[in-house]
Amino acid sequence: MSNKNLIVNTPEPKPGILERGDLFAIAVGMVIGSGMVTLIGPAMAMTGYSVWLAYLTAIVMGFFMVFPYIILGGTMRVAGGPYSIVTNLSGVSAGGLVAYTKLVTPILNSSFALALGLYVNNLLPGITVKAIAVVGICILFVLNLLGMDIFAKVSKILSTILLITMVLYVIFGLTQIKQPIFQFSGDKMFTGGFKGFMLAALLLINSANGYYNILWYGKDAKKATKDVPFASMACVPCLLFIYVGLAMVTGGVLPHDEVAGAPTILPAAQAILPGAVYKIFMIGGPIMAIITTLNGVFNDVRYPLAQAAKDGWLPKFILKENRFGAPYLIYTYTLIVVLIPIVTDMSIVTITNIFQVITFFMNVTVVYAISRLPKRYPEAWAKNKFHFSNGALYTFCTVSIIIYTVIFVKGIFSIKVSYAVAAVIVMLALILIGIYLTKKGGIRIETSLWDPSVKKEEK
Repeated sequence: MSNKNLIVNTPEPKPGILERGDLFAIAVGMVIGSGMVTLIGPAMAMTGYSVWLAYLTAIVMGFFMVFPYIILGGTMRVAGGPYSIVTNLSGVSAGGLVAYTKLVTPILNSSFALALGLYVNNLLPGITVKAIAVVGICILFVLNLLGMDIFAKVSKILSTILLITMVLYVIFGLTQIKQPIFQFSGDKMFTGGFKGFMLAALLLINSANGYYNILWYGKDAKKATKDVPFASMACVPCLLFIYVGLAMVTGGVLPHDEVAGAPTILPAAQAILPGAVYKIFMIGGPIMAIITTLNGVFNDVRYPLAQAAKDGWLPKFILKENRFGAPYLIYTYTLIVVLIPIVTDMSIVTITNIFQVITFFMNVTVVYAISRLPKRYPEAWAKNKFHFSNGALYTFCTVSIIIYTVIFVKGIFSIKVSYAVAAVIVMLALILIGIYLTKKGGIRIETSLWDPSVKKEEK
């Protein structure tokens, strides 16, 4: 048996079942989540009433950070997540780094589960935050075992309820603002100076760009290169209104000291909503936001790990599926990773910072791979939906890498030294394992990045 590493171009699958509306609903569910309803208070403690401006900055920075992914989505049909991108565009070894990084990225979803616990605990104070977080993620685990069709239908319903609830709350809340959130020279504006403002924006940024993950659903999309970029881009105006508006309401209804540092947005909501309406809002807004994000965690991990197992980076037995076509072993592993930070009592802010550190190497590797599109797939790039030149692509990729680097540095200095060291050691170990297996050989990569121009030629 040859020990050479091979990249095999497998046939492009037939169009999937997800239409533009389905993709948008899933993307909205991915991005409008726990960060919106748990990080405004901590961010306000860093920058005061200017927290709404920090969220605006986070959304803009987040867009430029992930825009290379969206460009790729308008050029190629993608499956297998970031793993597919780097194996096709940068080679075997880079694919190993991404494959192994995806083993630890579910940690971020622990913060979503804890956020669910915080909010449900306000409705059911007799049950602990930790217990609610554990039960919530287990219920969604079971839901995802029922297959993609159920997942898409549930996402559309939940996302619709979420959007309606949050838009109505923001519109009403903006009429209730009493604090000087627009007085830029006020003593409670920019309380931490420029440093505090940027720290707040960089804390919020992870909650403002998750829509790009819809790219991994290219295999299940009917018209991937048209509908995937649309679904991503359509989320941005929603974020600008809901996130910035929510930050204005949360920071502008009550005095600074009653909101800054609060782990939820509930103090402001409770102050302006009648009792019954308040409970309905909590269920249809914050709780729904968290559930829709958590609902996508299993598929976010599923595709890259499944592809990596097929290619030889991971054992193939993890590909076993149940009668609904769900890879239950991958989902079970994901569940375990999400549960570990919860049972070890990590905070939401700590989990967010650790995630930003451990994903740095992967993100930079992926963005660099995307910059190779014109060289690797010149015909597809010439027909990209954005009509960008090579120079435009290189510029956007450079800006993205700079932002990722700034976030990494911030993350390193924002967590305990032991966490920072452990995170960096884990990532370096994964890089070395990937390099070792690449040199050892025997990796057989099946491509899951398809060129639409080739498909047209074959017809």
